[in-house]
Amino acid sequence: MAGTGSLRTYLGTAPGVGKTFAMLAEGRRRAQAGEKVVVGWLQPQDRAGTSRQAGGLELLPPRTIAYREAVFADFDAPAAIASGADVVLVDELAHATPDRSRQRWEDLADVLAAGLDVITTANVAHLRSVRDYAARITGVGIVASVPDEFVRSGEVMLVDPPPEALRARIAAGAVYSAAQVGGALADYFRTANLQALSELARAWVAGIAEAVGEDLLARRGLAEPSAPPVVIAGDSGSPRGEAVIHRAAELARADDADLLVVHVQVADGLSRRPAPGLARHQELTAGLGGTYTEIEGDAVAQGLADAARARGAATVVVGHRRSRLAGFALGSMSSRLRRLLPAVAIEEVGLRR
Repeated sequence: MAGTGSLRTYLGTAPGVGKTFAMLAEGRRRAQAGEKVVVGWLQPQDRAGTSRQAGGLELLPPRTIAYREAVFADFDAPAAIASGADVVLVDELAHATPDRSRQRWEDLADVLAAGLDVITTANVAHLRSVRDYAARITGVGIVASVPDEFVRSGEVMLVDPPPEALRARIAAGAVYSAAQVGGALADYFRTANLQALSELARAWVAGIAEAVGEDLLARRGLAEPSAPPVVIAGDSGSPRGEAVIHRAAELARADDADLLVVHVQVADGLSRRPAPGLARHQELTAGLGGTYTEIEGDAVAQGLADAARARGAATVVVGHRRSRLAGFALGSMSSRLRRLLPAVAIEEVGLRR
């Protein structure tokens, strides 16, 4: 198959607006026109209309990914390329593998490069340039993103029903279960939110999203999108450091904060051997959704304090080994950090010898 395939994205203003239904309807239309259409990925959902639309279309088996003692299903791009299809339908463009090593849009770029057409779905809140505005409007936090350039490289079909229509579908249980309806209507799906998301999506299509986003925030009395809080884990690189990283990750999740793991290499002029656990701790940090960095400093506490100031960290987590000799000689790591960072929360994790 020569050339590059074409991309079409059904862009929704909110979950439940009918993006997946529209994608499948277009797939059925093209299949009836004689093209070979396969469904590469369909997000599991209990919606009768969507299930009916998928009926009769070939569904490719997912690939499985083993990660942290669990197995996940995901879109199989090589199988889609090898399927002989003309058109591949792939739901949920804003998705990454469990280890975050690859994003779905990268898989779709491979499928397009192989000459297959791709039809996919996304919400406006997932577009990288406007996700901060959407997060502030809805109050649900920042979600996974896709590059604007990738979506704009193809045709964009806006799926934007009136807020009243979507709220009626939710109330009827067509989008969420009865147990979820009250919370969904009360929070994310308030009419004002849906109207603002619609305005933001239309502005993005018109190429004026930044100006409209700022105006929306100003009209609703919301501050400009601010950087999320940061939790720092001080990693010694020893096997005990895993407990520190896990605790910092728990705090970051609880506060909707970024996780930053810092290893300070003391610049003492001596030959340096890498700490034995650094590579493993880097992988652990990536799996927990954080960032790992190595810095040099004259002392570990000073290096951590410098990193905390540079990132405006709210919390620093360090290990604590009960050693009287070290405590008398230098004071504990946490006590040194409290002197250096009086406005930052310092948390100790007790470490076994």
